[in-house]
Amino acid sequence: MLERTYDLPEERKWIEGRDNWMSDTIQNEIIEKFAHAIQREIVARSSHCRFYGLTADGTTEQFSCSLKYVDSSLEPHTVFWGLYNARDSTGETLFSCIKDIFLRLNIPIERIAGFCFDGAANMSGCFSGVQARLKELNPHSLYVHCSNHSLDLILQEAVREVSLVADTLNFVQGVSFVIRESSKRKQLYKSFFGCDEFAVNILGLCPTRWCIRDMSIKRVTAPYPTLLTTLHELKDDKSVREDSRAKIGGLYKQALKGRTNFGLLCCHALFEPCEAVATSIQSATASAQGTLECTGVLRKQIATLRDDAVVDELIRKVETCASHTSLKMPDTTTPRVSKTPARLRQTREPEEVAHGAQTVDWRRGFFEAIDVISAELDRRFDQASMKLVGKRKRAVFKAAEGRTVNLEALQLPEELDTDRLELQLKMLKPSIAKQLADVTKDRGSKCVTVQDVASCLTKLQPQTRSMFSETEKLIELCLCLPISVASSEHHFLRLASFEDMELSVISIAMEQESMPSDDLAKGGHVENEQGGAKHQAFRETTGDIVSPGFSLSQGYMLYALGDVG
Repeated sequence: MLERTYDLPEERKWIEGRDNWMSDTIQNEIIEKFAHAIQREIVARSSHCRFYGLTADGTTEQFSCSLKYVDSSLEPHTVFWGLYNARDSTGETLFSCIKDIFLRLNIPIERIAGFCFDGAANMSGCFSGVQARLKELNPHSLYVHCSNHSLDLILQEAVREVSLVADTLNFVQGVSFVIRESSKRKQLYKSFFGCDEFAVNILGLCPTRWCIRDMSIKRVTAPYPTLLTTLHELKDDKSVREDSRAKIGGLYKQALKGRTNFGLLCCHALFEPCEAVATSIQSATASAQGTLECTGVLRKQIATLRDDAVVDELIRKVETCASHTSLKMPDTTTPRVSKTPARLRQTREPEEVAHGAQTVDWRRGFFEAIDVISAELDRRFDQASMKLVGKRKRAVFKAAEGRTVNLEALQLPEELDTDRLELQLKMLKPSIAKQLADVTKDRGSKCVTVQDVASCLTKLQPQTRSMFSETEKLIELCLCLPISVASSEHHFLRLASFEDMELSVISIAMEQESMPSDDLAKGGHVENEQGGAKHQAFRETTGDIVSPGFSLSQGYMLYALGDVG
Protein backbone atom coordinates (compact mmCIF):
# COMPACT_ATOMS: atom_id res chain seq x y z
CA MET A 1 0.00 0.00 0.00
CA LEU A 2 2.91 2.34 0.64
CA GLU A 3 4.16 1.66 -2.87
CA ARG A 4 0.81 2.71 -4.30
CA THR A 5 1.04 6.09 -2.53
CA TYR A 6 4.60 6.89 -3.61
CA ASP A 7 3.47 9.89 -5.65
CA LEU A 8 0.67 10.83 -3.21
CA PRO A 9 2.31 12.43 -0.14
CA GLU A 10 -0.92 13.18 1.72
CA GLU A 11 -2.24 9.66 1.37
CA ARG A 12 1.19 8.25 2.26
CA LYS A 13 1.29 10.32 5.44
CA TRP A 14 -2.19 9.10 6.36
CA ILE A 15 -1.20 5.43 5.85
CA GLU A 16 2.00 5.82 7.87
CA GLY A 17 -0.03 7.21 10.74
CA ARG A 18 -2.28 4.15 10.92
CA ASP A 19 -1.49 1.33 13.35
CA ASN A 20 -4.71 -0.67 13.13
CA TRP A 21 -5.18 -2.91 10.07
CA MET A 22 -8.27 -4.87 11.15
CA SER A 23 -10.29 -4.47 7.96
CA ASP A 24 -11.14 -7.83 6.41
CA THR A 25 -10.04 -6.55 2.99
CA ILE A 26 -6.64 -5.55 4.32
CA GLN A 27 -6.28 -8.83 6.21
CA ASN A 28 -7.07 -10.86 3.10
CA GLU A 29 -4.54 -8.87 1.10
CA ILE A 30 -1.83 -9.43 3.73
CA ILE A 31 -2.60 -13.14 3.95
CA GLU A 32 -2.61 -13.43 0.17
CA LYS A 33 0.85 -11.87 0.04
CA PHE A 34 2.02 -14.43 2.60
CA ALA A 35 0.62 -17.22 0.44
CA HIS A 36 2.28 -15.92 -2.73
CA ALA A 37 5.60 -15.49 -0.93
CA ILE A 38 5.43 -19.08 0.27
CA GLN A 39 4.60 -20.37 -3.20
CA ARG A 40 7.44 -18.40 -4.75
CA GLU A 41 9.82 -19.88 -2.16
CA ILE A 42 8.61 -23.40 -3.01
CA VAL A 43 9.09 -22.80 -6.73
CA ALA A 44 12.57 -21.34 -6.18
CA ARG A 45 13.64 -24.40 -4.22
CA SER A 46 12.18 -26.97 -6.59
CA SER A 47 12.55 -25.41 -10.04
CA HIS A 48 15.90 -27.12 -10.68
CA CYS A 49 14.47 -30.62 -10.13
CA ARG A 50 14.29 -33.02 -13.04
CA PHE A 51 11.46 -35.16 -11.63
CA TYR A 52 8.44 -34.43 -9.46
CA GLY A 53 5.90 -36.46 -7.56
CA LEU A 54 2.30 -35.29 -7.22
CA THR A 55 -0.32 -36.11 -4.59
CA ALA A 56 -3.84 -34.76 -4.81
CA ASP A 57 -7.08 -35.38 -3.01
CA GLY A 58 -10.38 -33.58 -3.03
CA THR A 59 -13.76 -33.13 -1.41
CA THR A 60 -16.93 -31.64 -2.81
CA GLU A 61 -15.61 -28.16 -1.99
CA GLN A 62 -11.79 -28.18 -2.06
CA PHE A 63 -9.02 -29.83 -4.05
CA SER A 64 -5.70 -30.24 -2.22
CA CYS A 65 -2.37 -30.60 -4.05
CA SER A 66 1.11 -31.40 -2.73
CA LEU A 67 4.43 -31.68 -4.54
CA LYS A 68 7.29 -34.05 -3.80
CA TYR A 69 10.76 -33.25 -5.08
CA VAL A 70 14.42 -34.09 -4.39
CA ASP A 71 16.82 -31.21 -3.72
CA SER A 72 20.46 -30.87 -4.78
CA SER A 73 21.53 -32.75 -1.63
CA LEU A 74 19.36 -35.71 -2.75
CA GLU A 75 16.95 -35.17 0.14
CA PRO A 76 13.23 -35.68 -0.60
CA HIS A 77 10.73 -32.97 0.41
CA THR A 78 6.94 -32.86 0.33
CA VAL A 79 5.42 -29.38 0.20
CA PHE A 80 1.83 -28.22 0.26
CA TRP A 81 0.77 -26.04 -2.66
CA GLY A 82 -2.67 -25.04 -1.47
CA LEU A 83 -6.37 -25.68 -1.92
CA TYR A 84 -8.02 -25.24 -5.29
CA ASN A 85 -11.70 -24.37 -5.53
CA ALA A 86 -12.82 -26.62 -8.40
CA ARG A 87 -16.24 -26.07 -9.92
CA ASP A 88 -16.98 -29.82 -9.87
CA SER A 89 -15.24 -33.12 -9.14
CA THR A 90 -15.04 -34.67 -12.62
CA GLY A 91 -11.72 -36.02 -13.87
CA GLU A 92 -11.55 -33.42 -16.64
CA THR A 93 -12.03 -30.52 -14.22
CA LEU A 94 -9.50 -31.77 -11.68
CA PHE A 95 -6.97 -32.43 -14.44
CA SER A 96 -7.48 -28.85 -15.63
CA CYS A 97 -6.84 -27.65 -12.07
CA ILE A 98 -3.52 -29.52 -11.95
CA LYS A 99 -2.47 -28.12 -15.34
CA ASP A 100 -3.41 -24.64 -14.21
CA ILE A 101 -1.32 -24.98 -11.03
CA PHE A 102 1.76 -26.09 -12.94
CA LEU A 103 1.25 -23.34 -15.51
CA ARG A 104 0.84 -20.59 -12.91
CA LEU A 105 3.95 -21.72 -11.03
CA ASN A 106 5.93 -22.09 -14.28
CA ILE A 107 6.82 -25.74 -13.67
CA PRO A 108 6.78 -28.13 -16.68
CA ILE A 109 4.05 -30.67 -16.08
CA GLU A 110 5.98 -33.15 -18.23
CA ARG A 111 8.44 -33.55 -15.34
CA ILE A 112 5.90 -35.46 -13.26
CA ALA A 113 7.47 -38.88 -12.77
CA GLY A 114 4.83 -40.30 -10.44
CA PHE A 115 1.52 -39.44 -8.82
CA CYS A 116 -0.53 -40.88 -5.99
CA PHE A 117 -4.32 -40.62 -5.72
CA ASP A 118 -7.14 -42.47 -4.00
CA GLY A 119 -9.19 -45.10 -5.79
CA ALA A 120 -12.06 -42.84 -6.89
CA ALA A 121 -12.95 -43.14 -10.57
CA ASN A 122 -12.45 -39.43 -11.27
CA MET A 123 -8.84 -39.65 -10.01
CA SER A 124 -7.76 -43.21 -10.81
CA GLY A 125 -9.94 -44.10 -13.80
CA CYS A 126 -7.93 -45.85 -16.51
CA PHE A 127 -9.78 -44.10 -19.37
CA SER A 128 -10.89 -40.60 -18.32
CA GLY A 129 -9.48 -40.26 -14.81
CA VAL A 130 -6.78 -37.80 -13.82
CA GLN A 131 -4.11 -40.49 -13.83
CA ALA A 132 -5.00 -41.55 -17.39
CA ARG A 133 -4.80 -37.94 -18.61
CA LEU A 134 -1.43 -37.42 -16.90
CA LYS A 135 -0.09 -40.59 -18.50
CA GLU A 136 -1.00 -39.19 -21.92
CA LEU A 137 1.35 -36.26 -21.23
CA ASN A 138 4.10 -38.44 -19.76
CA PRO A 139 3.81 -42.14 -20.70
CA HIS A 140 6.72 -43.13 -18.42
CA SER A 141 5.09 -41.69 -15.29
CA LEU A 142 3.88 -44.11 -12.62
CA TYR A 143 0.53 -44.13 -10.83
CA VAL A 144 0.29 -45.43 -7.25
CA HIS A 145 -2.99 -46.15 -5.52
CA CYS A 146 -2.63 -44.55 -2.07
CA SER A 147 -1.32 -47.19 0.34
CA ASN A 148 -3.34 -45.82 3.26
CA HIS A 149 -6.54 -45.87 1.24
CA SER A 150 -5.75 -49.42 0.12
CA LEU A 151 -5.27 -50.59 3.70
CA ASP A 152 -8.44 -48.82 4.77
CA LEU A 153 -10.40 -50.51 1.96
CA ILE A 154 -9.08 -53.87 3.14
CA LEU A 155 -10.58 -53.35 6.58
CA GLN A 156 -13.81 -52.07 5.06
CA GLU A 157 -14.03 -55.25 3.00
CA ALA A 158 -13.67 -57.31 6.17
CA VAL A 159 -16.52 -55.31 7.72
CA ARG A 160 -18.77 -55.95 4.71
CA GLU A 161 -18.02 -59.65 4.41
CA VAL A 162 -17.85 -60.78 8.05
CA SER A 163 -20.86 -60.25 10.31
CA LEU A 164 -18.76 -60.70 13.47
CA VAL A 165 -16.64 -57.66 12.59
CA ALA A 166 -19.59 -55.58 11.37
CA ASP A 167 -21.67 -56.24 14.50
CA THR A 168 -18.71 -55.39 16.72
CA LEU A 169 -17.98 -52.04 15.07
CA ASN A 170 -21.68 -51.13 15.07
CA PHE A 171 -21.73 -51.88 18.80
CA VAL A 172 -18.67 -49.68 19.44
CA GLN A 173 -20.18 -46.83 17.45
CA GLY A 174 -23.56 -47.17 19.17
CA VAL A 175 -22.08 -47.24 22.67
CA SER A 176 -19.82 -44.26 22.00
CA PHE A 177 -22.75 -42.27 20.62
CA VAL A 178 -25.21 -42.83 23.48
CA ILE A 179 -22.61 -42.11 26.18
CA ARG A 180 -20.90 -39.15 24.52
CA GLU A 181 -24.24 -37.64 23.52
CA SER A 182 -24.79 -36.27 27.02
CA SER A 183 -22.35 -34.80 29.53
CA LYS A 184 -24.45 -36.36 32.31
CA ARG A 185 -23.97 -39.84 30.83
CA LYS A 186 -20.23 -39.27 30.41
CA GLN A 187 -19.98 -38.23 34.04
CA LEU A 188 -21.99 -41.29 35.12
CA TYR A 189 -19.68 -43.53 33.11
CA LYS A 190 -16.57 -42.02 34.73
CA SER A 191 -18.10 -42.31 38.21
CA PHE A 192 -18.09 -46.13 38.02
CA PHE A 193 -14.30 -46.29 37.74
CA GLY A 194 -12.57 -47.29 40.95
CA CYS A 195 -10.11 -45.14 42.88
CA ASP A 196 -7.15 -47.11 41.54
CA GLU A 197 -8.46 -47.12 37.96
CA PHE A 198 -7.70 -44.56 35.29
CA ALA A 199 -10.94 -43.21 33.83
CA VAL A 200 -10.89 -43.18 30.02
CA ASN A 201 -13.38 -41.57 27.70
CA ILE A 202 -15.29 -43.60 25.15
CA LEU A 203 -13.97 -42.83 21.68
CA GLY A 204 -16.21 -42.96 18.62
CA LEU A 205 -15.29 -44.38 15.24
CA CYS A 206 -14.33 -41.84 12.60
CA PRO A 207 -14.78 -42.84 8.93
CA THR A 208 -12.20 -40.33 7.72
CA ARG A 209 -9.34 -41.27 10.06
CA TRP A 210 -7.19 -44.29 9.33
CA CYS A 211 -5.68 -44.98 12.76
CA ILE A 212 -8.56 -44.61 15.21
CA ARG A 213 -10.53 -47.88 15.08
CA ASP A 214 -8.27 -49.92 17.33
CA MET A 215 -8.10 -47.18 19.94
CA SER A 216 -11.91 -46.96 19.96
CA ILE A 217 -12.17 -50.73 20.38
CA LYS A 218 -9.66 -50.76 23.25
CA ARG A 219 -11.56 -47.95 25.01
CA VAL A 220 -14.60 -50.25 25.05
CA THR A 221 -12.86 -53.58 25.72
CA ALA A 222 -10.63 -52.61 28.66
CA PRO A 223 -13.35 -51.15 30.97
CA TYR A 224 -16.00 -53.66 29.85
CA PRO A 225 -17.48 -54.24 33.37
CA THR A 226 -17.78 -50.47 33.83
CA LEU A 227 -19.53 -50.21 30.49
CA LEU A 228 -22.03 -52.90 31.44
CA THR A 229 -22.81 -51.11 34.71
CA THR A 230 -23.30 -47.80 32.90
CA LEU A 231 -25.65 -49.25 30.30
CA HIS A 232 -27.63 -51.06 33.04
CA GLU A 233 -28.14 -47.80 34.91
CA LEU A 234 -29.08 -45.79 31.85
CA LYS A 235 -31.60 -48.26 30.39
CA ASP A 236 -33.91 -47.71 33.41
CA ASP A 237 -33.23 -44.00 33.87
CA LYS A 238 -36.52 -42.14 33.31
CA SER A 239 -34.68 -38.86 32.69
CA VAL A 240 -33.29 -40.29 29.44
CA ARG A 241 -35.42 -39.77 26.34
CA GLU A 242 -37.57 -42.72 25.38
CA ASP A 243 -35.93 -43.28 22.02
CA SER A 244 -32.45 -43.14 23.57
CA ARG A 245 -33.53 -45.44 26.39
CA ALA A 246 -34.72 -48.02 23.85
CA LYS A 247 -31.41 -47.81 22.02
CA ILE A 248 -29.48 -48.17 25.27
CA GLY A 249 -31.58 -51.21 26.19
CA GLY A 250 -30.69 -52.87 22.90
CA LEU A 251 -27.00 -52.12 23.37
CA TYR A 252 -27.14 -53.54 26.89
CA LYS A 253 -28.62 -56.81 25.64
CA GLN A 254 -25.93 -57.00 22.98
CA ALA A 255 -23.21 -56.23 25.53
CA LEU A 256 -24.37 -59.14 27.72
CA LYS A 257 -23.60 -61.63 24.96
CA GLY A 258 -20.26 -63.36 25.03
CA ARG A 259 -20.09 -63.06 21.25
CA THR A 260 -19.86 -59.27 21.56
CA ASN A 261 -16.88 -59.43 23.91
CA PHE A 262 -15.25 -62.04 21.68
CA GLY A 263 -15.80 -59.80 18.66
CA LEU A 264 -14.09 -56.89 20.44
CA LEU A 265 -11.05 -59.05 21.19
CA CYS A 266 -10.95 -60.34 17.60
CA CYS A 267 -11.18 -56.85 16.09
CA HIS A 268 -8.41 -55.65 18.39
CA ALA A 269 -6.18 -58.54 17.27
CA LEU A 270 -6.89 -57.76 13.60
CA PHE A 271 -6.88 -53.96 13.59
CA GLU A 272 -3.89 -53.31 15.84
CA PRO A 273 -1.20 -54.53 13.40
CA CYS A 274 -3.07 -52.96 10.46
CA GLU A 275 -3.10 -49.54 12.08
CA ALA A 276 0.57 -49.87 13.05
CA VAL A 277 1.37 -50.31 9.35
CA ALA A 278 -0.99 -47.45 8.43
CA THR A 279 0.89 -45.14 10.79
CA SER A 280 4.24 -46.22 9.37
CA ILE A 281 3.37 -45.59 5.72
CA GLN A 282 2.04 -42.11 6.52
CA SER A 283 5.51 -40.88 7.47
CA ALA A 284 7.32 -38.40 5.24
CA THR A 285 10.16 -40.90 4.68
CA ALA A 286 7.89 -43.75 3.56
CA SER A 287 8.90 -45.42 0.30
CA ALA A 288 7.46 -48.00 -2.06
CA GLN A 289 10.06 -50.58 -1.04
CA GLY A 290 9.38 -49.98 2.65
CA THR A 291 5.62 -50.14 2.13
CA LEU A 292 5.87 -53.51 0.40
CA GLU A 293 8.03 -54.82 3.24
CA CYS A 294 5.59 -53.48 5.86
CA THR A 295 2.63 -55.13 4.16
CA GLY A 296 4.65 -58.37 3.94
CA VAL A 297 5.20 -58.25 7.70
CA LEU A 298 1.49 -57.52 8.20
CA ARG A 299 0.55 -60.46 6.00
CA LYS A 300 2.69 -62.80 8.11
CA GLN A 301 1.28 -61.40 11.37
CA ILE A 302 -2.31 -61.86 10.20
CA ALA A 303 -1.48 -65.43 9.11
CA THR A 304 -0.20 -66.30 12.60
CA LEU A 305 -3.64 -65.47 14.02
CA ARG A 306 -5.25 -68.30 12.05
CA ASP A 307 -4.53 -70.82 14.77
CA ASP A 308 -6.86 -72.72 17.11
CA ALA A 309 -4.58 -71.85 20.02
CA VAL A 310 -5.15 -68.12 19.38
CA VAL A 311 -8.93 -68.57 19.32
CA ASP A 312 -8.83 -70.69 22.47
CA GLU A 313 -6.92 -67.91 24.24
CA LEU A 314 -9.51 -65.33 23.15
CA ILE A 315 -12.36 -67.56 24.36
CA ARG A 316 -10.55 -68.00 27.69
CA LYS A 317 -10.42 -64.20 28.10
CA VAL A 318 -14.15 -64.00 27.40
CA GLU A 319 -14.82 -66.67 30.04
CA THR A 320 -12.67 -64.77 32.53
CA CYS A 321 -14.68 -61.61 31.87
CA ALA A 322 -17.92 -63.58 32.25
CA SER A 323 -16.83 -64.86 35.66
CA HIS A 324 -16.62 -61.27 36.97
CA THR A 325 -19.69 -59.86 35.22
CA SER A 326 -23.17 -60.89 34.12
CA LEU A 327 -21.88 -61.82 30.68
CA LYS A 328 -23.84 -64.70 29.14
CA MET A 329 -21.77 -67.47 27.62
CA PRO A 330 -23.28 -69.97 25.14
CA ASP A 331 -24.51 -73.29 26.51
CA THR A 332 -21.75 -75.84 25.87
CA THR A 333 -23.74 -78.82 27.15
CA THR A 334 -26.36 -78.70 24.39
CA PRO A 335 -24.81 -79.37 20.98
CA ARG A 336 -25.85 -77.15 18.14
CA VAL A 337 -26.39 -78.38 14.59
CA SER A 338 -24.24 -76.46 12.12
CA LYS A 339 -23.36 -76.74 8.46
CA THR A 340 -20.76 -75.08 6.30
CA PRO A 341 -22.31 -72.37 4.09
CA ALA A 342 -22.63 -73.44 0.47
CA ARG A 343 -20.51 -70.51 -0.76
CA LEU A 344 -17.58 -71.75 1.34
CA ARG A 345 -17.76 -75.38 0.21
CA GLN A 346 -15.62 -76.82 -2.59
CA THR A 347 -17.93 -79.69 -3.54
CA ARG A 348 -21.59 -80.46 -4.18
CA GLU A 349 -21.44 -83.71 -2.24
CA PRO A 350 -23.82 -83.88 0.77
CA GLU A 351 -22.20 -82.85 4.01
CA GLU A 352 -22.46 -84.72 7.28
CA VAL A 353 -24.30 -82.76 9.95
CA ALA A 354 -21.87 -81.46 12.57
CA HIS A 355 -22.81 -81.08 16.22
CA GLY A 356 -20.73 -78.58 18.13
CA ALA A 357 -20.80 -75.71 20.58
CA GLN A 358 -21.82 -72.21 19.57
CA THR A 359 -18.22 -71.10 19.95
CA VAL A 360 -17.58 -72.89 16.66
CA ASP A 361 -19.37 -70.01 14.93
CA TRP A 362 -17.09 -67.57 16.73
CA ARG A 363 -14.05 -69.44 15.46
CA ARG A 364 -15.42 -69.58 11.94
CA GLY A 365 -16.14 -65.83 11.89
CA PHE A 366 -12.64 -64.98 13.12
CA PHE A 367 -10.98 -67.22 10.54
CA GLU A 368 -13.19 -65.81 7.80
CA ALA A 369 -12.08 -62.26 8.68
CA ILE A 370 -8.45 -63.36 8.56
CA ASP A 371 -8.94 -64.95 5.14
CA VAL A 372 -10.62 -61.81 3.76
CA ILE A 373 -7.85 -59.50 5.01
CA SER A 374 -5.10 -61.81 3.69
CA ALA A 375 -6.73 -62.07 0.25
CA GLU A 376 -7.27 -58.30 0.05
CA LEU A 377 -3.66 -57.61 1.05
CA ASP A 378 -2.47 -59.76 -1.84
CA ARG A 379 -4.87 -58.09 -4.27
CA ARG A 380 -4.61 -54.41 -3.37
CA PHE A 381 -0.86 -54.23 -2.85
CA ASP A 382 -0.06 -56.11 -6.03
CA GLN A 383 0.67 -52.83 -7.83
CA ALA A 384 3.01 -52.95 -10.82
CA SER A 385 4.20 -49.37 -10.23
CA MET A 386 5.32 -50.05 -6.66
CA LYS A 387 7.10 -53.22 -7.75
CA LEU A 388 8.85 -51.30 -10.54
CA VAL A 389 10.08 -48.67 -8.08
CA GLY A 390 11.26 -51.50 -5.84
CA LYS A 391 13.28 -52.90 -8.77
CA ARG A 392 14.85 -49.49 -9.39
CA LYS A 393 15.87 -49.17 -5.75
CA ARG A 394 17.26 -52.68 -5.68
CA ALA A 395 19.31 -51.77 -8.74
CA VAL A 396 20.94 -48.98 -6.75
CA PHE A 397 21.62 -51.42 -3.88
CA LYS A 398 23.16 -53.95 -6.23
CA ALA A 399 25.38 -51.37 -7.89
CA ALA A 400 26.60 -50.15 -4.49
CA GLU A 401 27.48 -53.75 -3.62
CA GLY A 402 29.26 -54.33 -6.94
CA ARG A 403 26.66 -56.62 -8.51
CA THR A 404 25.44 -56.53 -12.12
CA VAL A 405 22.25 -54.58 -12.88
CA ASN A 406 19.78 -55.28 -15.69
CA LEU A 407 18.62 -51.84 -16.86
CA GLU A 408 16.05 -53.13 -19.36
CA ALA A 409 13.81 -54.36 -16.55
CA LEU A 410 13.71 -50.89 -14.95
CA GLN A 411 11.67 -49.22 -17.74
CA LEU A 412 13.58 -45.96 -17.37
CA PRO A 413 12.31 -42.73 -18.98
CA GLU A 414 14.03 -41.11 -21.94
CA GLU A 415 15.67 -38.47 -19.73
CA LEU A 416 18.19 -41.07 -18.54
CA ASP A 417 21.08 -42.09 -20.78
CA THR A 418 21.17 -45.85 -20.22
CA ASP A 419 24.66 -46.29 -21.69
CA ARG A 420 26.19 -43.74 -19.36
CA LEU A 421 24.09 -45.04 -16.46
CA GLU A 422 25.36 -48.58 -16.97
CA LEU A 423 28.96 -47.37 -16.83
CA GLN A 424 28.33 -45.20 -13.77
CA LEU A 425 26.71 -48.06 -11.87
CA LYS A 426 29.79 -50.19 -12.51
CA MET A 427 31.98 -47.39 -11.10
CA LEU A 428 29.72 -46.78 -8.10
CA LYS A 429 31.09 -49.34 -5.61
CA PRO A 430 34.80 -48.35 -5.75
CA SER A 431 33.84 -44.66 -5.53
CA ILE A 432 31.65 -44.80 -2.41
CA ALA A 433 32.86 -47.99 -0.68
CA LYS A 434 34.59 -46.13 2.16
CA GLN A 435 31.73 -43.65 2.72
CA LEU A 436 29.14 -46.43 2.62
CA ALA A 437 31.05 -48.48 5.17
CA ASP A 438 31.15 -45.48 7.51
CA VAL A 439 27.41 -44.85 7.13
CA THR A 440 26.40 -48.43 7.87
CA LYS A 441 28.90 -48.63 10.75
CA ASP A 442 27.54 -45.49 12.42
CA ARG A 443 24.01 -46.84 12.14
CA GLY A 444 25.01 -50.28 13.37
CA SER A 445 23.33 -52.02 10.44
CA LYS A 446 24.57 -53.55 7.19
CA CYS A 447 21.29 -52.83 5.40
CA VAL A 448 21.84 -50.40 2.52
CA THR A 449 19.11 -47.98 1.43
CA VAL A 450 18.81 -45.50 -1.42
CA GLN A 451 19.23 -42.67 1.10
CA ASP A 452 22.57 -44.23 2.17
CA VAL A 453 23.86 -44.25 -1.39
CA ALA A 454 22.59 -40.70 -1.91
CA SER A 455 24.35 -39.42 1.22
CA CYS A 456 27.59 -41.06 0.06
CA LEU A 457 27.39 -39.36 -3.34
CA THR A 458 26.87 -35.94 -1.74
CA LYS A 459 30.09 -36.42 0.27
CA LEU A 460 32.22 -36.86 -2.86
CA GLN A 461 34.26 -34.04 -4.36
CA PRO A 462 32.26 -31.95 -6.88
CA GLN A 463 34.36 -33.21 -9.80
CA THR A 464 33.92 -36.82 -8.73
CA ARG A 465 30.22 -36.37 -8.06
CA SER A 466 29.69 -34.93 -11.54
CA MET A 467 30.74 -38.31 -12.94
CA PHE A 468 27.55 -39.88 -11.51
CA SER A 469 24.95 -37.53 -12.96
CA GLU A 470 22.81 -40.34 -14.41
CA THR A 471 23.02 -42.28 -11.15
CA GLU A 472 21.70 -39.23 -9.31
CA LYS A 473 18.84 -39.03 -11.80
CA LEU A 474 17.96 -42.64 -11.01
CA ILE A 475 18.03 -41.90 -7.26
CA GLU A 476 15.80 -38.83 -7.76
CA LEU A 477 13.42 -40.98 -9.78
CA CYS A 478 13.19 -43.44 -6.88
CA LEU A 479 12.80 -40.87 -4.10
CA CYS A 480 10.25 -38.56 -5.72
CA LEU A 481 7.48 -41.16 -6.09
CA PRO A 482 4.76 -40.64 -3.41
CA ILE A 483 3.02 -43.72 -2.02
CA SER A 484 0.35 -42.05 0.14
CA VAL A 485 -1.91 -38.99 -0.04
CA ALA A 486 -1.59 -38.51 3.71
CA SER A 487 0.09 -35.12 3.18
CA SER A 488 -3.00 -33.89 1.29
CA GLU A 489 -5.44 -35.53 3.71
CA HIS A 490 -3.83 -33.83 6.70
CA HIS A 491 -4.62 -30.40 5.30
CA PHE A 492 -8.34 -31.15 5.20
CA LEU A 493 -8.16 -31.91 8.94
CA ARG A 494 -6.35 -28.63 9.51
CA LEU A 495 -8.94 -26.83 7.40
CA ALA A 496 -11.74 -28.31 9.53
CA SER A 497 -9.99 -27.05 12.68
CA PHE A 498 -9.51 -23.69 11.01
CA GLU A 499 -13.24 -23.43 10.24
CA ASP A 500 -14.12 -24.29 13.85
CA MET A 501 -11.79 -21.54 15.05
CA GLU A 502 -13.28 -19.01 12.66
CA LEU A 503 -16.82 -19.84 13.74
CA SER A 504 -15.72 -19.39 17.34
CA VAL A 505 -14.21 -15.99 16.53
CA ILE A 506 -17.38 -14.89 14.74
CA SER A 507 -19.68 -16.04 17.57
CA ILE A 508 -17.50 -14.33 20.19
CA ALA A 509 -17.46 -11.10 18.21
CA MET A 510 -21.26 -11.16 17.80
CA GLU A 511 -21.77 -11.84 21.50
CA GLN A 512 -19.46 -8.99 22.46
CA GLU A 513 -21.34 -6.62 20.15
CA SER A 514 -24.59 -7.57 21.89
CA MET A 515 -23.17 -6.95 25.38
CA PRO A 516 -24.05 -3.71 27.22
CA SER A 517 -21.38 -1.05 26.91
CA ASP A 518 -20.80 -0.88 30.68
CA ASP A 519 -19.98 -4.62 30.75
CA LEU A 520 -17.44 -4.13 27.99
CA ALA A 521 -15.98 -1.17 29.85
CA LYS A 522 -15.38 -3.43 32.82
CA GLY A 523 -13.38 -5.76 30.61
CA GLY A 524 -16.07 -8.42 30.43
CA HIS A 525 -15.69 -11.27 27.94
CA VAL A 526 -18.26 -13.67 26.58
CA GLU A 527 -15.92 -16.60 26.05
CA ASN A 528 -17.14 -20.02 27.03
CA GLU A 529 -14.70 -22.77 27.87
CA GLN A 530 -14.48 -24.22 24.38
CA GLY A 531 -14.86 -20.99 22.43
CA GLY A 532 -12.23 -19.19 24.48
CA ALA A 533 -9.70 -21.98 24.00
CA LYS A 534 -10.33 -22.10 20.26
CA HIS A 535 -10.13 -18.33 20.00
CA GLN A 536 -6.80 -18.29 21.80
CA ALA A 537 -5.41 -21.08 19.58
CA PHE A 538 -6.64 -19.22 16.52
CA ARG A 539 -4.96 -15.96 17.59
CA GLU A 540 -1.71 -17.79 18.31
CA THR A 541 -1.81 -19.47 14.89
CA THR A 542 -2.58 -16.39 12.81
CA GLY A 543 -0.60 -13.84 14.76
CA ASP A 544 -3.69 -11.89 15.89
CA ILE A 545 -4.40 -10.43 12.45
CA VAL A 546 -7.89 -11.80 11.88
CA SER A 547 -11.41 -10.49 12.24
CA PRO A 548 -14.82 -12.10 11.60
CA GLY A 549 -14.63 -11.11 7.92
CA PHE A 550 -11.42 -12.76 6.80
CA SER A 551 -11.35 -15.33 3.97
CA LEU A 552 -10.77 -19.00 4.77
CA SER A 553 -9.47 -19.83 1.29
CA GLN A 554 -6.67 -17.31 1.73
CA GLY A 555 -6.19 -17.57 5.48
CA TYR A 556 -5.62 -21.30 5.32
CA MET A 557 -2.41 -20.69 3.37
CA LEU A 558 -0.83 -19.68 6.68
CA TYR A 559 -0.69 -23.34 7.54
CA ALA A 560 1.66 -23.89 4.59
CA LEU A 561 4.37 -22.14 6.59
CA GLY A 562 5.00 -25.40 8.42
CA ASP A 563 5.43 -27.34 5.16
CA VAL A 564 7.98 -25.23 3.31
CA GLY A 565 11.33 -27.03 3.28
